[in-house]
Amino acid sequence: MTIKPIGVLIVDDEYPIREELRAFPWAACDAVLIGEAENGEEALALCEKHAPDIVVTDITMPIMDGLTFIRELRKNHPVTQIILLTCHSDFEYARKAIALGASDYILKVSLDEEELKRALQKARETLLRDRGHLGREILSRRLKAARRLETRLKEHRALPGRERLPVQADRTGLSAKSDLSGEDWTLLGFPDEHQPLRFVLLRLTAPEDELRIAQDATLESLLAYERRTPTCKAWFPMRDGEYAVWLSEAEEPEEVRLRLERLLGALLAEAESRETPLIEEQAIALSVTVGGLARSRADVWALLEAASWWREADFYDDAPSPRIKMGPPKPLSELEPAHRRHLSGLLGQAGMNADRLMRTMQGDVAPWCAERRFRPAALKRWLAAWTSEWLARSRPGHSDPAIELSGASDWGELESRFAGLVRSAPEAGPRREIVEARSWIQAHLQEPLSLPIVAQRIGLGPAYFGRLFKEETGESVHQLVLRLRMEKALKLLRETDMKVYEVAEAVGIPNYRYFTSTFRNWAGAAPTDVKRLGYQAERSGDERENRT
Repeated sequence: MTIKPIGVLIVDDEYPIREELRAFPWAACDAVLIGEAENGEEALALCEKHAPDIVVTDITMPIMDGLTFIRELRKNHPVTQIILLTCHSDFEYARKAIALGASDYILKVSLDEEELKRALQKARETLLRDRGHLGREILSRRLKAARRLETRLKEHRALPGRERLPVQADRTGLSAKSDLSGEDWTLLGFPDEHQPLRFVLLRLTAPEDELRIAQDATLESLLAYERRTPTCKAWFPMRDGEYAVWLSEAEEPEEVRLRLERLLGALLAEAESRETPLIEEQAIALSVTVGGLARSRADVWALLEAASWWREADFYDDAPSPRIKMGPPKPLSELEPAHRRHLSGLLGQAGMNADRLMRTMQGDVAPWCAERRFRPAALKRWLAAWTSEWLARSRPGHSDPAIELSGASDWGELESRFAGLVRSAPEAGPRREIVEARSWIQAHLQEPLSLPIVAQRIGLGPAYFGRLFKEETGESVHQLVLRLRMEKALKLLRETDMKVYEVAEAVGIPNYRYFTSTFRNWAGAAPTDVKRLGYQAERSGDERENRT
């Protein structure tokens, strides 16, 4: 994880002291001065605004003294480190402050750079340790509370006769019958009394073999974002790579948008800092949907319940959707018997010809369904039943298409899975799509390669093609690309006089640092070592030939 410069706040009522500290070389200590205050009251306001990592504070100050300030600071910022500035006469105060959790103290009369540098380093080490322990503890407790909340939501969804419309707070029936404990509500960001909070749904998608790395990066970034951003009051994971984030109410939607752009930037930076190929190969996707305001716990239930409608509404977004969506989702409609008959008529015109059936699916069925926006679950169930009958006429004993089609997350993937089913007559040897993909990857190793890029070349949806490729070959597209690139790099390092950075570019990994790290993990040795040993072996062989 990338360690950012620590933010430092100065609190002292004496201007000369603040001026001296202002001139301290903070950057040399990997720190940045984010503000200064003359008393504890001003300092608390700045802490709520900037969430400093370390506070350097005097003890004896007007309006609010240092001890009171430390007590108040600890309520909302338990891991913020405190370095005391004190005089000999303040020693008893300093002892009390240390008891309250101050990490160190410095005598004003002997204040010098080296002493402050040592105090900063000690505070930094304590900060990182405490954040790790506290972050893991908070995350563990919050995950358990979130699971209990999801259980209550599932109980509500199973109630008979529930309306299939975005629920309103006054008719969820949740808060009265299935409420959580007060401790759970506090963990999730909703104590007994709180200001209105803005609900934001963060959605993460990544290839199956990279999902764990992406989720770890997301959790780390959300913890850091909550710690550094006072407007982020809480967040917790939901299901299927979704996270509920709660922001303090913003006056203008544009303010919310700017906050979320910063959040997405932090998430991507965290994934990139882990030296994964997620960013380089565009395999990770992050988006957020901005929901309504929660003014009460009943509103929380309603907004979380409505999140499932956003998930469904995105099913028909065939064009690249914006990273940040504002406002309510587009409405969906029910799949009525008349609609089923019309769809049967459209698909039936293609007869048993798979190519004609796909042309009908893409040219007639897709735009007709997208215009009416049928509920995805009902549409997938109907299409699975129709496909099962069609396959029974051409290939008795086929597998159940419902399993295949139900996993489609959007229309493009549904279309790809449908194509795979209708074109799945037994063939000798590997499937044509797999052979074509392997050949194309081998010929384009120097270019940017990713699952979406290869799938588009083959003409299938990324999710479906990725699963199909792994089933057929036993390795993912990413694993194949990595193996072919590393094998080619090994050959070039051993058999040519190309420099390491030239080899990296030749195999499609122009980032020298990432190439070196990846090659070492794959080969067990650095590329420079492989190159050196390869040439030593070559020279030894030449010498033997010359002697003979």
